[in-house]
Amino acid sequence: MKRTYSIQSAFLSIVLVGMFLLALLIGSMSVFEIDRFVNASTKELVTEKCAKESAQINDIFAGMEKSVRIMESYILNSIAEGNDVYSTEFQEELVEQTGKLFADVAKNTDSTVAYYFRFSPEISKNAGFFFSKENGETAFSALEPTDISLYPKDDREHVGWYWEPYEAGTAIWMAPYDNKNNDITMISYVIPMYFQDKFLGVVGMDFDYHILLDKISNIKVYENGYAHLEKDGKVLHCDAEYTAPAEIVSHPDDFRVVSRLRNGMDLVVTADHNDIHRIRWQILLKLIVATIVLTASLSCIVVIFVRKIVHPIKALTEAAEKLAKNDYRISICHSSTKEIIQLNATFQHMTEQLREHEHLQQMLAYRDALTGLRNTTSYKAWVSDFEKNRQENSVPEYGVAVLDINFLKETNDRYGHEIGNQLIVAAAKIISDTFKRSPVFRIGGDEFVVILQNRDLHDYDELIKKLYKDCDEEILLAGEHRISVNIACGRAEYDPHMDNCFQDVFNRADDAMYQHKRKMKECIGGNA
Repeated sequence: MKRTYSIQSAFLSIVLVGMFLLALLIGSMSVFEIDRFVNASTKELVTEKCAKESAQINDIFAGMEKSVRIMESYILNSIAEGNDVYSTEFQEELVEQTGKLFADVAKNTDSTVAYYFRFSPEISKNAGFFFSKENGETAFSALEPTDISLYPKDDREHVGWYWEPYEAGTAIWMAPYDNKNNDITMISYVIPMYFQDKFLGVVGMDFDYHILLDKISNIKVYENGYAHLEKDGKVLHCDAEYTAPAEIVSHPDDFRVVSRLRNGMDLVVTADHNDIHRIRWQILLKLIVATIVLTASLSCIVVIFVRKIVHPIKALTEAAEKLAKNDYRISICHSSTKEIIQLNATFQHMTEQLREHEHLQQMLAYRDALTGLRNTTSYKAWVSDFEKNRQENSVPEYGVAVLDINFLKETNDRYGHEIGNQLIVAAAKIISDTFKRSPVFRIGGDEFVVILQNRDLHDYDELIKKLYKDCDEEILLAGEHRISVNIACGRAEYDPHMDNCFQDVFNRADDAMYQHKRKMKECIGGNA
């Protein structure tokens, strides 16, 4: 006798087998996608946190630099008025007036624990002042200025604040040190002052190092992530107790982001691998639970509502097939059945997560893989959007800078493409570090475009000087050979009388770059 099956049993069997296969398919795909999603989310979180914290710290440092610059300008302007710097009367008056002004400036400068002005011993042995906060006090107290002659030049704890900027010949951020003059661990920003090429003395401010350590210690990523400070590859701080720097034991699966601070330190934010693995398993567990719920719900519903459940199951199957093909344009069939509503919500949530991940992948297509800068695709999209907005609104003030790496072909031919790539990366970093406030694109192998905006547009001449200075300092090594970064630049500003579109501005900038390139060729020789 032929064995027969009820509709409910047959449908349930089919549904169970189908759901098992579907779950297996989605599960196998999801394991890989979850890994990519968690990695991308962790990268975004750590990068954002590192950028935010470093920006806050740099704001404090920038405020202190500005304050010290104000005092430097005041002192030099006073001397430039024709006063005799060797006059004791003038020295006393200048110290008094500078002290009053500096007191107001220091009160409005965040995290300042000391400020000082000292004439060179060649001008005056003790002329100057030293104000400091002691024992947690909020007000500054006048302390006896350190007699520089009592200590050797290498006594960093007593007179490093004077001799280090003197030897550097320029404004510097000193590395953290224990100042024995007021028993505070600090970071100092000091400017050596010169008038008519003569060294006059130093003016500076001190930053309480423990304030920075408190801030670093409070940076958390997930449950076990942390932040620490480094300088020249050496760990300066990695715990909240301010003990001797501990050795950071890294794990291959840890994710780290490094940000260079204004004072030369590196802020390193780390996501712990245990947290990353835990999140992966949490998402996977949710997927497993969702799959189990999906299967159980459909099995129960089919026994009671066979016909009513056929259509929703078909809709879910079709949606899953689209999802397997990375097609996120799906619509879930609505139902009055509670279980189906739950299934739809779970599936929709998973789809949204995958859609967000796909969007993130598309964003990566706009970045140059070698340099991390915006690529040609991003450049074309930017120009297209700009032209569209230009037709609808007034044209903002802007300029275009075209930059080209000289001798790249010669470098590739002579030393290989690996060294050539290093040259491109070095040039990209210099350009992006110079024009921080403007979009920077790599549109060719050795060609870059900067859309000059805001201060970058108005400060272009000063910035381009900085760029060439950085190029001179950036040296690559290829065996025994030293390779310098050499860049040709051309700029053009938008002129409504001669430019009808963005391309007109670009063409003028490009022509200017090639003219500059020819001049550099004439000066240097060879093919630039």
